[in-house]
Amino acid sequence: MKKLLPLSRATIIFCLISVTNVVNAHHGGGFFLDRDQLIGPVTGTATRLAFVFPHVAIYFDKADEDGNVENYVMSIRWTPTVLRDLGWNRRTIVSGDELTVTYIPDKRDMTVGSLMTIEVNGEALPMDPER
Repeated sequence: MKKLLPLSRATIIFCLISVTNVVNAHHGGGFFLDRDQLIGPVTGTATRLAFVFPHVAIYFDKADEDGNVENYVMSIRWTPTVLRDLGWNRRTIVSGDELTVTYIPDKRDMTVGSLMTIEVNGEALPMDPER
């Protein structure tokens, strides 16, 4: 029985570390928001909607002042399931749509962020399941 007790502790510690790593990989990693900033409105042309788990992402291009194209990627807080309940689907945004967004930027890359509002071809899309 005494030999099982250290093994059980080791198993519990291993499981806790494993779960912590999974949660950190999903909610941590290389995405650090600058919550003191809100960027926008920014208008660009949609290139892709990744309507996938765990979070939906929107890709769009915008020309800067010199005509150089900047590639943007925005993550949406909600899962596809939540967005479906708000009326979204895989074809809600298609390549070529005009997007106008506001977002909280990543601290290291202003073209990456967490989407706060979005208009597609001039029409606002619902983003908040609480409303």
